[in-house]
Amino acid sequence: MMVFVAALSFNACSDSNANQETVNPQSKEVVMKEFGRTVPTGLDKEDGKYKVSFILSAQPYEIKDTKENEAYISMISQAVKNETPVQIFLKANSNEIAKVEKATAEDVRYFKSVFTKEERGVTNRLASVIPDLATLNSLFTQIKNQSCGTSTASSPCITFRYPVDGCYARAHKMRQILNNAGYECEKQFVYGNLRASTGTCCVSWVYHVAILVSFKNASGVVEKRIIDPSLNSTGPITDTAWRAACTNSTCGSTSVSSFTNTAGNVYYRSPSGSLLYDNNLVNTNCTLTAFSALSGCSAPVPSTAHCGF
Repeated sequence: MMVFVAALSFNACSDSNANQETVNPQSKEVVMKEFGRTVPTGLDKEDGKYKVSFILSAQPYEIKDTKENEAYISMISQAVKNETPVQIFLKANSNEIAKVEKATAEDVRYFKSVFTKEERGVTNRLASVIPDLATLNSLFTQIKNQSCGTSTASSPCITFRYPVDGCYARAHKMRQILNNAGYECEKQFVYGNLRASTGTCCVSWVYHVAILVSFKNASGVVEKRIIDPSLNSTGPITDTAWRAACTNSTCGSTSVSSFTNTAGNVYYRSPSGSLLYDNNLVNTNCTLTAFSALSGCSAPVPSTAHCGF
C-alpha cells in the first residue's frame, strides 16, 4: 500500500484533520494525512514525468506521466493557469506527488487575499545606498554571524547551512538585519533548472532568491552586490557570479529561464509575477525555526504547514 504525507502547505486556516493518523481497515497500515493546500506555479514535462513547482518552495517536485495520474496532472495544470491552490499528497520520504485533491472554496478565497500582482512600495526612510565597501563588508559579517550553528546567532538563526529550501525566509531575515542597520535593499529572483554546490553536495532548485544591495565603491560609483552566504560565504558577489553559482554544471544540467529584481519587501515572487508579502516576518521566523537544525543537501524538506501560507 502507498503511504501518503503532506506536501508543502498553503495553510489557510486550522484543520482538525491535519496530521491525523488513519488506519486502512484491510491492511491495518497507518496512513499519515496532513492536508496541505499549496499553489502550483509551474508544470513542465521531462523524461516521462512532470516537474511541478509550488509557491515558496524552491524544491522541484514530480508526478509520473501515467494514465492513473491523468486527472491529477489536469488539476495541477488548471491550478497553475488560474493560480489557485490544490491539496497535494507526497509519497513518503520523497518529492513524488502521489495524489491531488481540490481545495475548498475557503482555501481559494484565502489564497486570493494574500497572493497579489500589486507591488507594495517601501515607505521607510532607510538609506538605499551603503556608503562604502568597508560598511558593506561589515554588514555581510553581521549577516553571516547569524548563521545557524554559530555561537553568535540569535533565534531564529539563518539557515545558510541548509540551502535545500527556505531561501525566501533567509533573504527576508537578511533584509531585516540591513533594515535594523539603517539600509534598504532589493531582492533578485532567478528561475530555471538550477543546481548549486555547497562544496560537499549538490542541491536542485526551481528558483532562488537573495538580497541585492547597492554601495559606493572607492571612486564613488554605485555598484550592486548579492549577499548570500548559502552560496558564497566569503563576501558579497556580483549578481552575474551569483547566477553562475546557481547553475553549477558539475551538479548536472542547468539553465536559467529568467531573473528579475524586486523591492526588498517582496517575500516571494512567482515566475508569472504574482507576489507574497510577510511584513511581520511570521512565516519567515517560523520557516527558519523549522529548518534550523538541518544542514547539507538532504531532501525531502520538512513540512512548514504550521507556518502559514
